[in-house]
Amino acid sequence: MSESKFSGIFQNAKTTTTEAEPPPQADRPPRAARPIGRPPGKRSDPAWKQFSLLIKKNTQREAVSLLRAKDSGLDLSGLVQDLLEAWIKKQKP
Repeated sequence: MSESKFSGIFQNAKTTTTEAEPPPQADRPPRAARPIGRPPGKRSDPAWKQFSLLIKKNTQREAVSLLRAKDSGLDLSGLVQDLLEAWIKKQKP
């Protein structure tokens, strides 16, 4: 049987198991653990419900463009929420 062309690939590899450890820094306080991932948003907030609706492409694009230009922190879902709340308030006697 012939030998595999990869049979000797690891023979010359160094077999060191110790990795370089950074020098201890006793003068620095330990770092606080950072939370992993993004901060929670609307999807994880139980007060918000994901809902689909159909609007015209140009209307959506123009609205998003205007919101970004204003840079007020309001996004399209926040705008729709504000508009619906105002409409609901007008409907009540």
